[in-house]
Amino acid sequence: MDALNLQLITFNVGEFLPGPETDIARLIRNPTPDLVLIGLQEVRSGAQELLIEQLLVGEDAWSRETRQTLSSLGFIKVRSIKLMGLVLLLFCLEKHVPYLRGLETQYTRYIYKDIIRFQIYGVSVCVLNSHLAAHDHNNQARIESYNTVLGSHTYTSPNTELIMYHDYVFWMGDLNFRLEMNSFSFQEIEDLVSKGVLSKLLGEDQLSGARSSGQAFSELEENQPSFPPTFKYKVGTGVFDSKRRPAWTDRILFKVNKGNYDNLELSLHQESYTSHPEFLESDHKPVSSSFKLSVFSSKLAEELLVQCFHPIVRFHTEDVYCGEDNTIVYSVNVKDWRYLKAWDWIGVYKGEEASFQDHIGFLWAPSSPTRQEAFQLSFDDSIFIRSGAYRLVYYSAESKDILGISSIFQARVRELGPEVGVEATEEL
Repeated sequence: MDALNLQLITFNVGEFLPGPETDIARLIRNPTPDLVLIGLQEVRSGAQELLIEQLLVGEDAWSRETRQTLSSLGFIKVRSIKLMGLVLLLFCLEKHVPYLRGLETQYTRYIYKDIIRFQIYGVSVCVLNSHLAAHDHNNQARIESYNTVLGSHTYTSPNTELIMYHDYVFWMGDLNFRLEMNSFSFQEIEDLVSKGVLSKLLGEDQLSGARSSGQAFSELEENQPSFPPTFKYKVGTGVFDSKRRPAWTDRILFKVNKGNYDNLELSLHQESYTSHPEFLESDHKPVSSSFKLSVFSSKLAEELLVQCFHPIVRFHTEDVYCGEDNTIVYSVNVKDWRYLKAWDWIGVYKGEEASFQDHIGFLWAPSSPTRQEAFQLSFDDSIFIRSGAYRLVYYSAESKDILGISSIFQARVRELGPEVGVEATEEL
């Protein structure tokens, strides 16, 4: 089997905006991972912010800052989902994008939770970002929320009907678990943290207790945090705020179903689990975790008869002209025509934005080739209006599978030749 590197980041931004000193790149592990999923909580979602997002910029300030930073590292924003102040973002290195299948984003109606699930190189991944009930005394509410979602959130796919049926499951967010009530005072916690005596505090951690008793999150794994509590800090500092007892509210848990396939075993290795105390924008500290997970190799996919494993569509792009009708050709191997459906479509995206979230135009995929394995796309003069960089993406009928992406190409204004210029002058 082959391996992919995946990084998860959770950050409760406390309704604060990224500032001049915000450097998202410092959250990304070196070497650069193949996939990055970022869960944000308490993103500003008032009427004014939503209006700006919908009419002007298309995304919240944190999503925009993250996309712009990660695009410089070679990532494309493939999907995002937002429920009120909860945001979940999926970024993928360009070379892996044509191997993405089964992309779905969903909310849950029971608690604040975003879900992105997908397949890549034949394995299924489900990632949840949640914000559970706050305060020390609401431990039971947090436990009940987890069990409600786990037992009631279903999918139509029989192999992954429930969340825990996926090959890999990751659950992150501001889970809001605190230290047990009447265990330690604020001053005692502060003193033990300053001495590095974290194990004593974690012995009273509500999440660890719920897992060990089987009440909640026992289906998932977590390596004990080796970093200080991530909440609550005085904004702009690394100093605990005495308004709340410090706690590890921000967590990342994981699960691998090793035996989902006959005669082979999946593997998942957590390579890091840490907080980032240098971020001062919020009363929380972001937490990240990096994993190495096994995926199918091309040879293994062929042996297992994995359907639609490789990229299906190959674009043959050249520069196009603004304000004119343009033609672009793509090819599909005859043996892969069975994966093409009547309602497949091709999205047109701005190349410099490194995002597949909002297309600026689209065409339905032609139903038959123009010659042998070649299909022709005819764009009218309303698609490429402005000069700049563009990219095409071929989607399956339900937009779940990315079957091919083009390289970035340019739209430019056609230069008039000297003869055309003379004729135009004479007409005037």
